[in-house]
Amino acid sequence: MGAICLHRKQFFKTGIPYWVFVNRRAVGLMKGREAYIHLPEGTWEIGVKMIFQVWKWQFSIGTTDTYRLGADEELNIWVTDREKWWDILFNIDLVVWLASFLFTLPQPWDTVYDVLSEGFFILWMIRVYLIRNQYFKFIKKEGVR
Repeated sequence: MGAICLHRKQFFKTGIPYWVFVNRRAVGLMKGREAYIHLPEGTWEIGVKMIFQVWKWQFSIGTTDTYRLGADEELNIWVTDREKWWDILFNIDLVVWLASFLFTLPQPWDTVYDVLSEGFFILWMIRVYLIRNQYFKFIKKEGVR
């Protein structure tokens, strides 16, 4: 029996839980940095999703990929998101927003900041919607137990 180990790259000890899917069926919730799935030899469709519920509507972003698993093979799959540059941009925006509590920007620059900040947020939301089915990136490394 082979195994698939999902590793998650995260900076903090805890993060948003990921739902793990095998052949489009939910098999569990990945709360920590690793999740092991023991499966027989074969081809498996592995998926990871973040699911958000807002009243009666449900939204999800995630990724699904197909992997071939040998009898005594261990697949190590690292799960990362595609938000590296957006995270940098939003961290800069967060610092400026926090500084705005201490300092007031002069008249034309506060409007420019508001337009840029809200514009980048709208662009980010559109981007997340467009890549919602390929939000995460899987990096595969094979090994034998």
